[in-house]
Amino acid sequence: MRVLIPTSRHIYRLVSYGAVVDFEDAVAAASDVDIVPVPMYSRRGQLDGLLHGRPLTASTAPRSDYDVCFLVAMAPYWVSSLRYIRNLRRIARKVVVYLFDSWMADLGALRAQRRVWAEVDELFVSFPHVVSAYSEHLGRPVHYLPQAIDGRWFHPYRRERPVDVLSVGRRLPSVHERILEIARRRDLFYYYQMYHRPLAIDFRESRELLGRICQSAQVHINWSVQHTSADRADEGEAVTARWFESAASGGVVVGSAPPTAEFRRLFPFDGFVHDLSPTAAAPIVEDALNTALGDRRHDDRRALGEHVRAAHTWDVRWREIVEVVGV
Repeated sequence: MRVLIPTSRHIYRLVSYGAVVDFEDAVAAASDVDIVPVPMYSRRGQLDGLLHGRPLTASTAPRSDYDVCFLVAMAPYWVSSLRYIRNLRRIARKVVVYLFDSWMADLGALRAQRRVWAEVDELFVSFPHVVSAYSEHLGRPVHYLPQAIDGRWFHPYRRERPVDVLSVGRRLPSVHERILEIARRRDLFYYYQMYHRPLAIDFRESRELLGRICQSAQVHINWSVQHTSADRADEGEAVTARWFESAASGGVVVGSAPPTAEFRRLFPFDGFVHDLSPTAAAPIVEDALNTALGDRRHDDRRALGEHVRAAHTWDVRWREIVEVVGV
């Protein structure tokens, strides 16, 4: 199968965008792929390019006959990248998009890019609660397909776990401060993210390091999105990347999981998450950490990690897309 992947990996550098590169690489490993650099369109970028004599220009694909053009997008506005493939509909039988951040709050962004979305045959979104609304706004098939991991980076087999507590990504300031105090007092190794929207020097190295840190942590602190983002209060069904990474790494999770049957289907181990209220007082936080650090269900967590590595990897997701799209 011949696949064209438009990418802006030469432009975006946010660490979280490494998952986009992981998915693109998984497709490239499984199919006959051409990865073509394209601009990441924005009105500001377009104006800056015109002012400095560097207008955004379209790219020409190496071949003229593809079964699929596949765009992996972090946000809805990334679909504008499709503008910069010359003769897209002539050279690709189908145009398919996978969208990571498919929030209800972004419905307006779909409308703003409706001409580009009209070129898309099938959209796959990573959150189930938006499927109907997105399909209604776009007037084309929308499918739910959860996020995943790259098996190169995440596995549950590491025995030595020198990191006592790990917090990656968005956090709750009140709980973070309590864990920090506990870690100082008890000399725990608490590894936490120190920068907002950090940039990667090299995506492969960044993902490899993240995987090694996840494998090396005994306890992972994870929250569902309604607790960490005020503008996501109604989107608690979203299962984001951290849950897959923690499960695949065999970590004990402390926090609050999405309260859905879909979450339990994705991660079929009742002891996966040690529930902690976002408003918990310091003694309760410390009790939760003590329980998690003393959790000896290693075999169950290893089995969950193996399940994730078998059922929730990017190469599996690509096979699922191919089956739905029918190419």
